[in-house]
Amino acid sequence: MQRIIGVRSQNTVKNYLEALNDVCLFFSMDLFDYSLKRQIYNPSKIYCIDAALSNSITFKFSQNIGHIYENIVFLELLRRNKELYYWKSKKGTEVDFIIKEGLRITEAIQVCFSLEDERTRQRELQTLTEVKNELKSERLTVITDDEESTVPVELPRGQDEINIIPLWKWLLQFQE
Repeated sequence: MQRIIGVRSQNTVKNYLEALNDVCLFFSMDLFDYSLKRQIYNPSKIYCIDAALSNSITFKFSQNIGHIYENIVFLELLRRNKELYYWKSKKGTEVDFIIKEGLRITEAIQVCFSLEDERTRQRELQTLTEVKNELKSERLTVITDDEESTVPVELPRGQDEINIIPLWKWLLQFQE
């Protein structure tokens, strides 16, 4: 990050990001881990208050609608006052959102534009299965552009399911 914006001090970069966070232009989300040390030393994910602004100022080679959708989901979860984290498995795969209520992990959410590609589908579903096994998440959700279904998942402790829902429908759901 230091080299990208031409600043020599890592503290200066942190101060800039904190200032942007303080004025609610950007928000950060930390890694979920039972080890506070690992939480502190892992990078935070950054989301923009305005998905269109973020899309217009980022350096990209192609339009990445999945990232725009992820930013929209983050903002909606923030609006719903959810305690949010992201999670990484030991294999390095990542779950976009972990929702924590008290001591429980109530939901794990992946955001993906489409699950049509079989490799993408397997990666997203496998990552949610891993988070279910490790964190005992109560609900598993994949938010897509326009796909909807329920996928049964075999787990060591029994069977569960992953709910696949279009973004527009998920946004219309009322959640306390």
